[in-house]
Amino acid sequence: MMSAEIFAVGDELCYGRVYDTNSFWLADQVTKLGVIVNRITCVRDKVEDLRTALEEGLGRSPRFIFITGGLGPTPDDRTIEAIAKLVGRNVVTEDLILGEMAGRRGVPVKDLSPGLRSMARTVEGAECYPNPVGWAPITIVTVGGTLLAALPGPPKEMQGCFTTYLSEKVAGVTGYRSISHRIYVTMYESEVFPLLEDLARSFDGAYFKPLVGEYKQNVGLPVEIIVFGESEMVCREKFVKLLSSLKQEVTARGKGLI
Repeated sequence: MMSAEIFAVGDELCYGRVYDTNSFWLADQVTKLGVIVNRITCVRDKVEDLRTALEEGLGRSPRFIFITGGLGPTPDDRTIEAIAKLVGRNVVTEDLILGEMAGRRGVPVKDLSPGLRSMARTVEGAECYPNPVGWAPITIVTVGGTLLAALPGPPKEMQGCFTTYLSEKVAGVTGYRSISHRIYVTMYESEVFPLLEDLARSFDGAYFKPLVGEYKQNVGLPVEIIVFGESEMVCREKFVKLLSSLKQEVTARGKGLI
């Protein structure tokens, strides 16, 4: 199965002042498309820090690298510069993006503000597409066997860009899908864990995680289940069989499953 890494860029994330909701959402989306996310990394707004982190990521040869943040108009938005240094190319201004921005503003390109012009920057030779929700465009570069995509930081813009330009592209190359479901068992973690281990060995492409911190006295222990397969239908068929096996083992021990 193909792997991915996610890099969330911003001092505010590393200072703990803003929740990294982008990585949470992206990880969920690409997992549904059959991709295994191996790493999620927060990096400060420093060109060399991000370039080094991305270089290390490329060294692990993931199929996808997703970057969120650092594409705005202010001096601390340095993601494009870091990517340009990483791949040894120039930072350029994309005329098509400028034209699209001017059209939305209803003004000539020459009258665009410096802030909008700075957000039209991309990496020489990269794919660059307009933001369907905001202003900063998406930049996509292929480095070896890795597709590297830089997405804007505001969550709605990031989600809009991923859905518009990347979701279908990722789905087209993975060959896998996944579904997830949460169940509750009236067992403690130490009781249910051996059952889950046996199921993981019996059902290839299944992941289980007892969520101990969310145990509810009157409901039970929540268990997150993710099933991977060649299609959504295969995933659902596998999940039904898996759930039946788990229920049989749980009820045999006098316990319940919801």
